[in-house]
Amino acid sequence: MSVCEVTPQEAAKELLERNEARERLGAFCQRIGNVTPARHHKFLIGKLEDVEEGRIKRLMILMPPGHAKSTYTSILFAPWYLGRNPTNQLIGASHTSELAESFGRKVRNIIDQDEYQKIFPIQLSKDSQAAGRWGLVQGGEYYGAGVGGAIAGRRADGVVIDDPVRSREDADSETIRNKTWEWFLSDLRTRLKPDAFIVLILTRWHEDDLAGRVLPEKYNGESGMVTARDGEVWEVINFPALATDDDVLGRKQGEALWPEWMDTDALEQERISQGERNWSA
Repeated sequence: MSVCEVTPQEAAKELLERNEARERLGAFCQRIGNVTPARHHKFLIGKLEDVEEGRIKRLMILMPPGHAKSTYTSILFAPWYLGRNPTNQLIGASHTSELAESFGRKVRNIIDQDEYQKIFPIQLSKDSQAAGRWGLVQGGEYYGAGVGGAIAGRRADGVVIDDPVRSREDADSETIRNKTWEWFLSDLRTRLKPDAFIVLILTRWHEDDLAGRVLPEKYNGESGMVTARDGEVWEVINFPALATDDDVLGRKQGEALWPEWMDTDALEQERISQGERNWSA
């Protein structure tokens, strides 16, 4: 047998793995993203699968910087979602148009891979392939937008807002916070189709940030179903760098979120170096 030939057993295994990647976001991340999800990533993946299935319409993830929230949400969830819903429209938003376009480029490049198209038989439209704004032959679209940027004329079945705050300076600016909130209400939300989802994932830098204006005034860091100020129910998942009481992952108090990447000692040193205000973010 030639070394290039594939046995029936290998072909069957390959088909099974591709089918699993089509059905499960975690398997897709491992196959396409070449990543091994940590404990909090697996939890996040489960919630994103609930979003795709329509079981969650409003999802808020609070996570410290440097813990791969963008990898799983903006870069890997988006192509998996569009593969399963190739006629839908998705908006990916972040604090600047440059970052939003960077995410859009990565998603587009994943979809253009041969391996991806063996999992999902969809294709990029030849006349719409800009980094942050492109379409699919099947009718779906992806639109990357900076927070505050114009999105008029677009409609969306879902939106992923990934880190809407650019810096501490922006977080401290009431003017910028007001503009972000107005953009969220007047521009973004008015672009959503009926029954569309919102995923908001961020590191919090100010109590009056976008998450703070959505959450109730007495929100105290709990995870679970939370009724927002406007009466909408959000599922909120809080992942502190070091576990506190009633941790959503079942961690012991003081246990690191991603010890394989940054253990407790490293985080405690960061706490000293950053100061209490930055650490609280």
